[in-house]
Amino acid sequence: MKSFFGLLLAALLLAGTGSASAQYPDKAVTCIVPFAPGGAADISVRMVADYLSKELGQPLVIVNKGGGSGIPGLNFGLKAKNDGYTVIGGAIGNALVATYFLKAPAYNLDDIIFVGAYMPQDRLLLTRPDKPYKTWKELVDYAKAHPGTVSVGSGASQEALEVLHAAAIHEGIKFRLVMYKSGGPATADLMGGHIDACELGVGTAGYQAARKGDLLVLANLGTSEVPYIAGVPKLRDMGYPFATSLMYGFAFPKGTPKAICDKWEQAIANVLKNPELQDKMKAAGFIPQFLSGKDYDAFSRHSVESVQEMLKYNEQDSN
Repeated sequence: MKSFFGLLLAALLLAGTGSASAQYPDKAVTCIVPFAPGGAADISVRMVADYLSKELGQPLVIVNKGGGSGIPGLNFGLKAKNDGYTVIGGAIGNALVATYFLKAPAYNLDDIIFVGAYMPQDRLLLTRPDKPYKTWKELVDYAKAHPGTVSVGSGASQEALEVLHAAAIHEGIKFRLVMYKSGGPATADLMGGHIDACELGVGTAGYQAARKGDLLVLANLGTSEVPYIAGVPKLRDMGYPFATSLMYGFAFPKGTPKAICDKWEQAIANVLKNPELQDKMKAAGFIPQFLSGKDYDAFSRHSVESVQEMLKYNEQDSN
């Protein structure tokens, strides 16, 4: 008899869980963006969130938790209750790889449920047009002639900085590297002349300034063509050993019900088919691209493996 009632209770609990997932969401969902306002993560998440809110039938409340290359914000999101009402959005992979650069505890990727990605993003190295260097090679020559004086910032991508570090090692030079909380303040300091160059993502304020001619793109640190700016040379094509491309998407903490994760995956796929959202993203320099949760997970694992290879290269080449 006890066994019968135990089975009955378990069945009722499962039924209740299924019913709750079916009704999800019945209130607003908090979206943690692990970066400060003004960068590509913040801008793109808000853009996509407007359409996800309509698709899911409830508002997405954006909460920025910047700093630490995205690690504190990602940690905050992963510690949230796994009921589907706290999701993490943006360049999640940036925090995953940053742990290796900052000597922080590495993530167990099995603790993260990647539900879908909405766009890739390459990183660009930009400078002011009034600088004495107009190409990557000229920057390298200038750095050799003025050792230790060239400052290079980053709009919160530790991986991109490490790619630049690898390129500098390759050339026998050294940059003074400066990390920012997001692309907004990094762009402001670059425009104001407080740093000599800065890596920023496609779609950021710095990228938009380059489209208008207010900044100059020295190199593409990624793998694809730069939207609306033709002929940008890729470091990889110039013989350097590594490249960096981020994938922006959404994730939940481990234990979030599968039905909820599946609903998010389908919602992301649906909104990216919307011509209006596609036009808005492309106008900002973003390239909409859907990855399933499974493919986003595989992309993230590959990025973590690649970063460890790059760190080994940098350590060996520095010695």
